[in-house]
Amino acid sequence: MVRASKKAFGEDIRVALLLIIIIAVIYPIIYVVSPGWGVVLGHGITWVIALIGFNLLFSYTGLLSFGHALFLGIGAYTVGFMYKYLGITNIELHLLGSILSSAVTAFIVGFIVVKYTRIFFAIFMLAIAQIFWSLYYKFYWITGGTDGIKVARFSILGISLENLDFASYHHVYFYLVTGIALVLVYIMWRIVNSPFGLALKAIRDNETRARFIGIDVYKMRLYAFVISAIYASITGALTANHHRLVTPDIAYWTTSGKVVFATLLGGAKVFIGPVIGSFIFHIIESFAMRFIYWQLIMGLLIVMIIIVMPGGFIQLIKTSIEHGSRLIRR
Repeated sequence: MVRASKKAFGEDIRVALLLIIIIAVIYPIIYVVSPGWGVVLGHGITWVIALIGFNLLFSYTGLLSFGHALFLGIGAYTVGFMYKYLGITNIELHLLGSILSSAVTAFIVGFIVVKYTRIFFAIFMLAIAQIFWSLYYKFYWITGGTDGIKVARFSILGISLENLDFASYHHVYFYLVTGIALVLVYIMWRIVNSPFGLALKAIRDNETRARFIGIDVYKMRLYAFVISAIYASITGALTANHHRLVTPDIAYWTTSGKVVFATLLGGAKVFIGPVIGSFIFHIIESFAMRFIYWQLIMGLLIVMIIIVMPGGFIQLIKTSIEHGSRLIRR
């Protein structure tokens, strides 16, 4: 009985959506008390999108990518190029451009890489992502190099936000991203619970058996790869509009590491895990950055948490619910 409820909690779309809505409700209070923590929540909600996309590839398909920063970079640089060379500030066009560019890139890259699995896939993705990073870094006359590309404030539905103060601009951004995240989380839930999602799980559990029952393993992996890339590129595009600056850092291997660690922190084995992991990761990062050697401190903290709770924070929540149920029954 307890096992069923635990699984329902981790896989229930209502829990994932409710968590995002609760954060959206308390956001104004947190921002008034501490604007810095309001910005942290903004980062968290933005990364929810990339993490649930990554988890489709990792948890549901069984492919671990060490190069997911490739697609965050494509999303961000698409926005940068659209503004720098075309003068486009409309965020709807930014998102559309990022989706199209990432989908095309993912089909081309995926055509090659999804033939591989395990460490071969992971290292292959890392190598390709680093190639793209080096292009952003070296072709400075196009990409701006380490200086990056400055991006103007986005407009939405033709309405310019240039005259808003920083706080108002961030509020608009936060609730826009919250709305996008709610829609994309729901879409992802439908995907993983569709026949396509069940096929991915079958491939993950036993590739040979999946082939035997008629599942096109290569095609299913390619589709999952493209969907995952699109989600990551949306986060990249939104991040570019939030920071208003696109640099090669977003495509660096450390960004790929953040994607993996944040997913594991929340709990990759359940649907809601990446949603929780995104916020926890950014909270830990915010605390760690107060120290000189913050990257070392953050790395040690994350490793310790993963060792103590290999199932992520969702494991702690489930255990608490289980103990609570036992106390109630007494």
